Amino acid sequence: MIHHLDSLRQGFEVDADVVIIGSGAGGAVAATNFAAAGLRTVLLEAGPQISAKDMTRDGPAFMARHYWEGGLRLLRGTGAWPTMSGRILGGSTVINSAIMFPLPDWVREDWAAADGLDALRGPELDAAYKRVFARTHTAPTPESVFGRRNVLTREILDHAGLKGAPLPRAVKGCEGTGDCLTGCAVGAKQSVDRSYLPGAVQDGAEVYTCAVVHKILMDGTRAVGVEGHIVDPDGHAKLARFTVRAPRVIVSAGTLHTPVILKRSGVTAGGRVGGTFLAHISSFAMGVMNHTVDPWIGATQGYGAFSDRVRGLKFESLWAPSALIGGQWGGVGPDMYEMLPDFKRALMIPIVYRAKVTGKVGIRLDGMPDAQLWVPNEEMWVVLSELKRVVDSMLDLGAEYVYTGVRGVPPKIRTKEQAMSLLSHDIQARDVTMTANHTFGSCRMSGRADRGVVDVNGKVYGTEGLWLMDASVFPSPSAVNPQATIMALADMNSRRIADLDLLATA
Repeated sequence: MIHHLDSLRQGFEVDADVVIIGSGAGGAVAATNFAAAGLRTVLLEAGPQISAKDMTRDGPAFMARHYWEGGLRLLRGTGAWPTMSGRILGGSTVINSAIMFPLPDWVREDWAAADGLDALRGPELDAAYKRVFARTHTAPTPESVFGRRNVLTREILDHAGLKGAPLPRAVKGCEGTGDCLTGCAVGAKQSVDRSYLPGAVQDGAEVYTCAVVHKILMDGTRAVGVEGHIVDPDGHAKLARFTVRAPRVIVSAGTLHTPVILKRSGVTAGGRVGGTFLAHISSFAMGVMNHTVDPWIGATQGYGAFSDRVRGLKFESLWAPSALIGGQWGGVGPDMYEMLPDFKRALMIPIVYRAKVTGKVGIRLDGMPDAQLWVPNEEMWVVLSELKRVVDSMLDLGAEYVYTGVRGVPPKIRTKEQAMSLLSHDIQARDVTMTANHTFGSCRMSGRADRGVVDVNGKVYGTEGLWLMDASVFPSPSAVNPQATIMALADMNSRRIADLDLLATA
């Protein structure tokens, strides 16, 4: 059963066999397995459940209501960079582009070798990926929903010498409406609220929305439940308290909120909780072509390529609600108004890179995560050198100008000579317009208790009855979109706890 705000205004107290914090990629998969195993399962989500009618193309309004901190959350450190995540049933799987890559073999081997995580080499993780991909209908994006933007992206990347492919996405019957960042009103995206939670509820899981966990209840070094507040999504007023008591506590609150909850609960793993924080770094090229593109038509992210020069760096097509694109590209007021005619001729190609970065997560005075990320200039120069390849290719194929948002280069690059400015070492990492939505490692896993917060099974060192199942456990950036790996690790580890077959076919 899914409990909504109207039935929760007085709070609640329940007992369960397992309680899960967070209904996103990790939490929903775990809840599904626990419920299938016959365990009394309680799943807690900070936000509401939303329907197709809530999935408006009004990007700013949707973000203000359904993203954490209204979509305005920033990482401090080298720069002030946005990082966005969903505060809704299904978490960020509802508002991302549904891209599903398995962990590259070289990253998987790096995790296993560098952190003593030998279990990741076994067939259990492979089986988990197969189950996840089957349940979410993951398949390459069909060209029938490319639209002109994805086709043109393929041409640009090909011209740059980058051989790509349609991106694998968790969708069923995609219509290419380009609405992924505000949900999927046609119901094609197989976010976990559609692909997993109905099965969990059918098997008896109790799902509580608008339930914000404050801390984990501890009995010595054993987790015995959680407590928090029912919070109205309109205005975020605290309405009542709730308590869930259970001998198994699963934290799947995301890279930023998971360490906050642990710290509030006195679980620090010797100071390692929140002591590491990582993210993919990024940049983008916005090309305005000499012909109509209509970029809002076609799969949000349908085509991409990996660099043939830099391991862990990829290119992909992207679009978002035009108001959001315009705010980043054209500014606001008269500046944006003057650029509106260019929108129909535009396309965006972002770059995402598994850079060597450092960071940490603390707690702000208002209780929200305080995430800091430091990016070496040398790592951003790697991104900009690859960005120049895309800019040059856009110009060759008819772009009137290219916008990159990089301070220190012409705002409208019209020639390859101007594009050379992207290679200047006078550019600092803080000068690059970046969004860091792929975050990792705030509670990293390791085979050694003195190096990590959790072991390979997600169990928190030094604490009984407590596991983590989200990207906070990643030892390093994944080099690809992390959703599939979050789901596969959660599937494998929750099945192990629930004594389900780890090698079962989908």
